[in-house]
Amino acid sequence: MLGPDDFRRVLGHFATGVTVVTTWDAEGQPAGLTASSVTSVSLDPPLVLVCVAHAAQCYPAFHGHGKFAINILHSDHEHLARRFASTGGGAEKFEGTDYRQGALGLPILKDALAEIECTVVHAY
Repeated sequence: MLGPDDFRRVLGHFATGVTVVTTWDAEGQPAGLTASSVTSVSLDPPLVLVCVAHAAQCYPAFHGHGKFAINILHSDHEHLARRFASTGGGAEKFEGTDYRQGALGLPILKDALAEIECTVVHAY
C-alpha cells in the first residue's frame, strides 16, 4: 500500500489541466484555490465535479456560498497556479491579480483561458 507521499508522487505524473476555483467568502471577500481535481460529469445537464478538501482554509467560503467559478489557466500561468495553491485562501491571493465579476457575480480571473460559473447542486 502506498503512503501519502508516494501516492502524491505517483499521481503527480498524471497530466491534468490546472484551474483556479473562486468564490466569495461570508464577508464578501474573494476566495480561491488551485484545483486539478476538476472533471466533467455530464453534458446534459452540464455538471462538473470539483474536489475541495474540508481542511482547506477557504473550504467554508465554498461550502457556504453555493456558487463558484472555474478559471482554466493558460500553460504560462504557473505563477497564478502557485499563488492560489499556497496556504490561505482569502483575498490576499487576489492582490495584484486582475479579476472581474462574472454573470453570476463571481470573481473571474481576467487572464484565464476560459471560465465557467457554477451553482452547487450537491456537496459532500
